[in-house]
Amino acid sequence: MPASPEPPQEQRRSPRVARHLLVRYRPPGGRGATWLASPLRDLSSGGARFLSEHPFAIRDTFEMQLLLPAASQPVRVMARVAWVKPAVMRMVELGVTFDAGDASIQRLIDEAVARRLPDQGPASDAA
Repeated sequence: MPASPEPPQEQRRSPRVARHLLVRYRPPGGRGATWLASPLRDLSSGGARFLSEHPFAIRDTFEMQLLLPAASQPVRVMARVAWVKPAVMRMVELGVTFDAGDASIQRLIDEAVARRLPDQGPASDAA
């Protein structure tokens, strides 16, 4: 019997924490469009994973707002789609990387992740 293929190697640089928060975003090409909201599946210092009803392509860039507990207002970041896969109910699951654009925004994201790491326990099944 041939050996089973090796699982894909982890490519993330930062640990991810499972978060049940919302992310707001404007789909690519949607300047001035209404903000959409989706559940945030997990968050890291460099990116996030969430579900969307909107179709995305790899390398799409768009504006998103993270609704973080420690922030008094939504945290605005630019995101780039790293991967997309089908999800339930005609939704897609996507992984994005952040371009926070400013050290104070990156610090808020880092703090949100650091606060949740000790509480999370064993690594999640985040993709």
